[in-house]
Amino acid sequence: MGDPSEESSKKRRRRKRSKTSAADEDNAKKEVASDNEDAEPQNNDEDDASKEGGDDANPADDEAAAKEEKKEDDGEDDPAEDSKKRKRKRKRKKKSADDAADGGEDNAKDVEAAAKLQSVEHTVFIEGLPFTTTEQKVRLFFTAHGCNDILQLRLPTWQDSGRLRGFGHVVFASTETLARALSDEVNGKELGGRYITVKQANAPKAGTTAGAVLGGQARQQPKGCKTLYVRNLPYEATEEDITETFQVCGKIVEGGVRVVRNHANGQSKGFGYVEFKNEEGALSAVQKAAKPFGIVVMKRPVFVDYDEGAMKGSFRDKEGQLWSKEHGDSGGGRGRGGGRGRGG
Repeated sequence: MGDPSEESSKKRRRRKRSKTSAADEDNAKKEVASDNEDAEPQNNDEDDASKEGGDDANPADDEAAAKEEKKEDDGEDDPAEDSKKRKRKRKRKKKSADDAADGGEDNAKDVEAAAKLQSVEHTVFIEGLPFTTTEQKVRLFFTAHGCNDILQLRLPTWQDSGRLRGFGHVVFASTETLARALSDEVNGKELGGRYITVKQANAPKAGTTAGAVLGGQARQQPKGCKTLYVRNLPYEATEEDITETFQVCGKIVEGGVRVVRNHANGQSKGFGYVEFKNEEGALSAVQKAAKPFGIVVMKRPVFVDYDEGAMKGSFRDKEGQLWSKEHGDSGGGRGRGGGRGRGG
């Protein structure tokens, strides 16, 4: 047996070591628990992210998106979509071809109609018209007698009253209709109490308002002449209308179109002047007018000739202003109206 005091001392030391070990173990557990608590938010965030990704992500969608991206990268198209594109392209080409064909047909028709308007073979001369009748009634007269394909009516009117002068020309689309108009089915029939005469139109003669016969030649251009005398103008034709017709022949100087007007009422007298910037423009216009119906203003063929001499200083524009004051002293034309008319 040992010393009791020594035994007691050993027991105390064992209990003390045991308490220290228990305390150390508790402290270690607390540290581990604390570390776990600190890590939980991160784990939760990762779990949430994993859940969110799981909700949005779809393996099939990912695969389809990957294939689409590969097609874009490789430049490949869906066969069905590619077929649709080719069909649309063929339709566009066909439509363009059809439009071009329609446009070509329309242009051909316009050229043909323009040729007929200048053709004597499609034109008749009529006279004996009542002065009180109208263009519409003349048209109805021919259509009522089976002449339906009228291309143009050229019926002169009086300047003061606007009434018909009793004669004119009618252009038909076909020679068959023209033949019918010349027959007794139409010729000699009554309109407004008068019997209408229908005759074959004569070919225009050189120097007339319609120009020269086919193959006719315009007279030689005077040296340095750039101004033209124009007559048989429609009374309602303005400077702008005449400019639009003649500018295809060459550049017209500013204020170069001058319409002679009645001093009292300002109405056109049916003639005027056109001044070009150079001689070539004047030459071109005269040569064009030398052909039958070569130059037409508002559906009316006009007479065109060179004009020599100087314009009188008293010539006035449509507003009554002196032309020379507004445009200077340039401008040829001796003023066949005597310089007394007011006009451009």
